[in-house]
Amino acid sequence: MKTCHPGGLMMLVAVAACPAVAHAEEDHGKNAKKHLEQAVESGRKGDVKGVGNHTQEAKRELIEENKEHPYTHLQKPIYGEHEKAEHDREVFEEMDLAIEEAEEGDVKDATEAAERASWHLLEKNRSK
Repeated sequence: MKTCHPGGLMMLVAVAACPAVAHAEEDHGKNAKKHLEQAVESGRKGDVKGVGNHTQEAKRELIEENKEHPYTHLQKPIYGEHEKAEHDREVFEEMDLAIEEAEEGDVKDATEAAERASWHLLEKNRSK
């Protein structure tokens, strides 16, 4: 008569959960992209509050994504050597600027910063 080994069951559960974890990681990037697109749309409609809120949501999503895939920074970075990390840094800088401009009520500058953040996110995803 066969008996079930608890360790084998745990391994089966761990292996089965791996695709779900990978899928969850991809969702953060997609959600961030979606929120940045919504921020830009809000800005085009003149909704400065929407730009700020959607940009903050995008920032939260990217923070979660980076927790799952952290970047290591060299002490002396060489420009162009770590494209993905460089675009990631630029995305956060532009999102911070968009949030700051939205809080000040400047819809034009907030929208432009959100557009640049969206572009850097696209380039980050294309990078190595």
